[in-house]
Amino acid sequence: MKKTDLEKLRGLKINEKLAKTEVPDRFGKASTGQTANTAPKGLIGALLKKAPK
Repeated sequence: MKKTDLEKLRGLKINEKLAKTEVPDRFGKASTGQTANTAPKGLIGALLKKAPK
């Protein structure tokens, strides 16, 4: 294989690794202090809403 082909394959591997990694919590919504709604959905969530506090 030519050297340019090897470099191309190496770059493709790097791009695949970058695409598979998740964004750290220090970026995106987590950095703004906003938290996602962590309440369970469906029947469990409905039952928990009705529970006396």
